[in-house]
Amino acid sequence: MQRHQKADGRFRPLASVPGPWLATGITLATALHAGAEIEDTLDDLIVSAWRMPADATRITSSVTSLDPGDLEDRGILDLKSALNEVPGVISTSTAAQTGGVGSLFIRGTTTAYSQVLVDGIRVSDSTAPLGNFLSGARVDDFDRIEVLRGPHSAIHGGEAVGGVIWLETDHGEVAPSTRLRAEAGSFDTLGTHASTQGRAGAFSWFAALGHDTTANDAQLQRYDQSRGALRAEWRQSDALTLGVTFRANDSRFDYPAFGANTDHLDSQLGTVYAKASLAPGWDARFTVGHYRENYDNENFGFFGASNYGTDLDRTSVSTDHSVALGDCYTLLWGAFFEHTDFRNSIGTDLGRNRYGGYTGLAWKPLDSLSADAVIRWEDYAAYGDEITWRTGAAWQAPRIGTIFRGGIGRAFRAPTYLDLYGTAFGAGNPNLEAEDSIGWDFGIEQEIAGDHRLSLTWFENSIENRIRSFPTPPVNLPGETPARGLETAIAGSWCDGAWRYRIAWTYLDASLADQPDHTANASLTWKPAEKWLLGIGASYVDDRSWGGLPMEDYFLVRLHGSYQATEQLRLHARVENLFDSSYQLANFAGSPPIEGAGLGFFGGMTLDF
Repeated sequence: MQRHQKADGRFRPLASVPGPWLATGITLATALHAGAEIEDTLDDLIVSAWRMPADATRITSSVTSLDPGDLEDRGILDLKSALNEVPGVISTSTAAQTGGVGSLFIRGTTTAYSQVLVDGIRVSDSTAPLGNFLSGARVDDFDRIEVLRGPHSAIHGGEAVGGVIWLETDHGEVAPSTRLRAEAGSFDTLGTHASTQGRAGAFSWFAALGHDTTANDAQLQRYDQSRGALRAEWRQSDALTLGVTFRANDSRFDYPAFGANTDHLDSQLGTVYAKASLAPGWDARFTVGHYRENYDNENFGFFGASNYGTDLDRTSVSTDHSVALGDCYTLLWGAFFEHTDFRNSIGTDLGRNRYGGYTGLAWKPLDSLSADAVIRWEDYAAYGDEITWRTGAAWQAPRIGTIFRGGIGRAFRAPTYLDLYGTAFGAGNPNLEAEDSIGWDFGIEQEIAGDHRLSLTWFENSIENRIRSFPTPPVNLPGETPARGLETAIAGSWCDGAWRYRIAWTYLDASLADQPDHTANASLTWKPAEKWLLGIGASYVDDRSWGGLPMEDYFLVRLHGSYQATEQLRLHARVENLFDSSYQLANFAGSPPIEGAGLGFFGGMTLDF
């Protein structure tokens, strides 16, 4: 499926930047991850590393760029599943099947140590739990999905300890078109999505509505969500583009726990932005955004009609700049202000400001050598000042083409308002200190025969003052808590692209919350004819506990296929958990284990006109 063309005239590449090398026990036939377009990814643009578009040859961080069109072609429609294709990342739910609060483990850290930005606005931080966003996020409204791994508080602020997920609403920059997609299958699952996009002169747009529902392969776990996304841009001149975005989600998830429970999430995100060329070589972006998230847990059994709820309103103003100082140097700087109002059902009612700025320098003395350094100061009204930094370098060896990339930085995680002021399940601790981390990584990347790319990255992170939230009240733990391991992957193609593969494997030598030592995710696709696409994928998760009771490893296999019946109509089908393997998502003391979904069949069609 062709994706929307970018403003620079190129299509989104599918390969990761960098991807890592592999040595995993999954066989090639079942462990290959398909759809990786091995173009010259060194010419790709990366946004998340500097908050401004930058040539990937200048990026010293580990970044993976996922293509939403490729994911849709392979039947990977939810963001949680998509993120598992990235080395160093485990994306799952430890609460339930589809619709349960999501969990994100990047480089051995846990959910609270990562940050998600949508259209340049933070939707997760010390006051907005990331798990709510991950519960039902889909890939079909985005045209940019980047996973920036490692400590990046110097650019993105607190909670960017394990990594950052950078998401952008689709821009819609091709000939006007409309798409209708519908899919149904096992567990009373039904998903529908409609979108329109295009460009007319200086004006471009994208608008979409979707609805998803499933009863899940478990007792009393029904999920239902409605969602929408919008972007409109006006290219006023070559030097100025103005735009707006809006996203909304309303979801309900029913599950049994001390009676019948319903989690209700209602969220909206709106932005107004300007992209400007202020002078030759000086590019800037100005963004004003407002994010609202209302969450309620209603219990109709043990706790009565209402259990717990939070309301969050955040207004953000930010500006980011990239100034070319000749051929070798680029000055980076930016500033921001946020005001957050937070309320919950146990009496917390607070308004807090957060503000600060950063500056940095990127240096490229040779075509084969890049380096950068960034420092940031910010003030958290509830926790005080924080200074963070990062520096890194990347070098491509002559003749052999091997790329060596490494970096080191300081990051922090502020206590959440729930840690500070308590929840329905226990008291808070207003004297908590922010967590502090120093993390580094070093990796190599190699292109082989023009059609294959492999890489390997070792990472380490040392966290001080780690916050233990349970049992309450929360406390800062003494000493250091380590997280370290190895990211590896390989991607490529054969037979002029008829066969495509990709494999990602992660080894964790130390982690938070007893994560699996080994995880792997991969697939293989075959295009036997112009209208056909067939594929197989597999994932492996080693023994783990997530901080609860031990759970055994599991291995899942999926099949997918599509047929382009006409120019407008494409038929698609997939089989999940082909061998109907039994596995557990979580197993915490005092509650029954949460089982993963069994064998499932799904099929549908997509209309383009």
